[in-house]
Amino acid sequence: MKSAKLYQFPQQGQTASTSAPIDPSEDSFKGSPKTKRVVKWKRIVPWTIGLIWLFLGMCWPLLNWIAAMDVVFQFLRALYYSNTPAIHATLQAALHGVLYILLSLFVYLYRPKLF
Repeated sequence: MKSAKLYQFPQQGQTASTSAPIDPSEDSFKGSPKTKRVVKWKRIVPWTIGLIWLFLGMCWPLLNWIAAMDVVFQFLRALYYSNTPAIHATLQAALHGVLYILLSLFVYLYRPKLF
């Protein structure tokens, strides 16, 4: 019986560029407090957006229904107040419609890299 040959492939972190010596001045820059704050923000912001997306995705059937009813109500309100100059119902209805579309696009198209 023949046994299978196993080939050891290099791991992702092991490349020729990472084996090169690191410049000492570059190493001291990485440890500065300002850089650490930037690195924290680069980790916190995508994580927070991912949690918001997860919450919206889990509650999306109910939120979608509520938001659609709100847009319909704002449209009917804009029709009712269409000839009243002091009330800006048309602008408000348009704003609600645009926000509903943006929220839908965020839920359907955005995919966080963390999950």
